[in-house]
Amino acid sequence: MSHATRPAAPSGLIPSLVGIRGVLSLIVVGVHLAPFAIAMVPATRGFFEPLWHHGYVVLDLFFVLSGFVISSGYARTFARWSGWGTFGRFLWARLSRFYPVHLAILVAMVAAVLASRAIGREIPHGGDLTWDLLRQVTLTSGWGGADALTWNGPVWSLSAEWACYLVLPLLLPLVQRLRTPAACVVGYLVACAVPLVAYGFLGFDDGTITYGMPLPRAFGGFLAGCALYQLASVGSRIPAWLGRVTGPLVALAFLTIVGVASVGLPSMLALPVVGLVVPALAQRRGAVDRLLSTRAALVGGEYSVALFLVHVPWILAGSLLINPRTFPGAWGIVGTLLLVLGAVVLAWAAFVVVERPAQRWMRRVVRRAPQAPARPVEERVEAAVEKTP
Repeated sequence: MSHATRPAAPSGLIPSLVGIRGVLSLIVVGVHLAPFAIAMVPATRGFFEPLWHHGYVVLDLFFVLSGFVISSGYARTFARWSGWGTFGRFLWARLSRFYPVHLAILVAMVAAVLASRAIGREIPHGGDLTWDLLRQVTLTSGWGGADALTWNGPVWSLSAEWACYLVLPLLLPLVQRLRTPAACVVGYLVACAVPLVAYGFLGFDDGTITYGMPLPRAFGGFLAGCALYQLASVGSRIPAWLGRVTGPLVALAFLTIVGVASVGLPSMLALPVVGLVVPALAQRRGAVDRLLSTRAALVGGEYSVALFLVHVPWILAGSLLINPRTFPGAWGIVGTLLLVLGAVVLAWAAFVVVERPAQRWMRRVVRRAPQAPARPVEERVEAAVEKTP
């Protein structure tokens, strides 16, 4: 195949890869809401229990998505070492996406825990004010060795992803050594195998894959996303083929999760199939892409970080007042809806009051890294939301 006819790697803002973040965040909310919803409305067990035990695979898709998107923006920047200044600006840009709202929510949690203890109550998973809190502040709670998820539990995944960012200048040149489609496919499968083999020995229990030893999960998924982007970069037609069957591929990914779960196997085993949804969406074709590119989906994607960070603290605190005792019987439906509504409202408030202003301020502090996208991804998302009818 001549160079002129080789498919190009996806570039620029891919709206559906923004929109899918909102969908995945809602699924994560459903996973953590499940035990509370089941307690208040037992009739919902048939829906929430499978989601509770098997929906965690969406976090693995988050890692794949992150590796793919970061590669699309910084593959050239970190093809070779670009200096500490460039690397520092990259890390600052990543921190601007989530750290201000994370810190604000953590401060609110500490205040809420101290206030609740003052009146003789306890917000679950408060954690201690020393080591547990320090790990949250320094984004090391997802690096393994913890005894439990404390304070804002979901932060473990952002912490593990932060570990990937810290070694990105080593990871991207390694992935870019995959210079043929076959090598990229093998690289993708090997990356997917990293968590599957590791947890085959360590165990797929919730503790191991979240706070005990989550880094194989994060690095495996992230590298898988990098390999998928490299697959497009070397001119493979596989991503274009996947783009033609995005809808069936999404259905296949869901059925694969259901299939492995139905025979008692860990849902994470579906990762090699689930991860293919990312390069398929990057082709910007089909009904699924259009659905995830709508204004509503883009807004959901823009609010996804705030929703991801705020929902567990809210559910834990809200459950002190919204529970089967205060919302008995059929009122449990109202209680469940209030927990969902509260998470959405607080996510909106966190985004408007903290995330967006802090992000804009942090962008102005340092200049953009050379060869990085012309505008930060977050800024391009805002522009896309404003333009989408």
